[in-house]
Amino acid sequence: MNRVSLESLPWEERHSPAKKFHSFCRNVSLALGGARDTGPWGGGHPFDFQVRRIPTGAAICPFHSHFAQWELYVIRAGTATARAGDETHAVKTGDVFVHPPGEPHQLINSGATELEVFIFADNPPMDGCFYPDSNKWALRSPPMFFRVTEADYFDGEDSAVPAGPPNRPPPRPKAVSLSPFAMRKIHLDDVPWESWESPKKKFRGTSRELSIALGAKRNTPTGLGGHPFDLEFGKLAPGERGCPFHSHAAQWEMFIFLEGTATVRAGAESRVLRAGDAVIHPPGEAHDFTNTGDTDLLYFLVADNPPIDIWHYPDSEKWGITAPRKIFRPLEVDYYDGEE
Repeated sequence: MNRVSLESLPWEERHSPAKKFHSFCRNVSLALGGARDTGPWGGGHPFDFQVRRIPTGAAICPFHSHFAQWELYVIRAGTATARAGDETHAVKTGDVFVHPPGEPHQLINSGATELEVFIFADNPPMDGCFYPDSNKWALRSPPMFFRVTEADYFDGEDSAVPAGPPNRPPPRPKAVSLSPFAMRKIHLDDVPWESWESPKKKFRGTSRELSIALGAKRNTPTGLGGHPFDLEFGKLAPGERGCPFHSHAAQWEMFIFLEGTATVRAGAESRVLRAGDAVIHPPGEAHDFTNTGDTDLLYFLVADNPPIDIWHYPDSEKWGITAPRKIFRPLEVDYYDGEE
């Protein structure tokens, strides 16, 4: 079982020379075995999770937009100012908001106390940034910062630059307009609880579907109306079990326990986890969890959105598939059965 206690992780201080940009970081995903700025193709995870503390008056980072990366913020303590494109918004404890690719954004601690924030980001294969305040650009790989000097399309390709106006490739398609930031910001208390239970009530719980409230389509990848990962705020009463023991063929899941005590089963192992613990389940690892404490168990669940997924339920020897959504038990047949 790959788990870590947040309180055991050291704070990594990050700041610019004059400390206009200043924060302390606990990189939980790296502690859970992820690789920096690398997805599953390079040994990393499909999403990253960090805890950041920002001193009063400082910003986490310069105002910037990403070519491909999504970022989701949960304000855990304090008040701040969020810049999003041309908009400026006050945010406070309990606010959740998402920045899609193409939206310049920045978070500044404008309050009187230290700001604490959870940050979730996906790991696209390639990414870059633009910094509107300084007119800089950046590439993640190879890592570099630069300003653009306009050149002809064939500059450096022919032995001589052609005379006349610069040759331009066809213009790229117009960027999709983003919804107003206010439509991508919610408060935890404003999202209704949704309850579920199995027929005999062995499995039950309550959740607030935060990514759905932020405009994502359920279980849908990016490009089709979803986000690259989903965030859920869940609650189990004492004795409640969240789901049957199951594994995913493609999906990753991370649980961050905020309050209470849980017994987490992963493969052949069971462990008691408490508030401040985080655990990640990669594809192929069967898992479930139960509230074995005396108070409500509160947690965040983060999961990526693979285009298609298959589930296996070892306790009942069932299987499931996302599209079309079906639960079944396989009946072995010959490869050519029904074909000839």
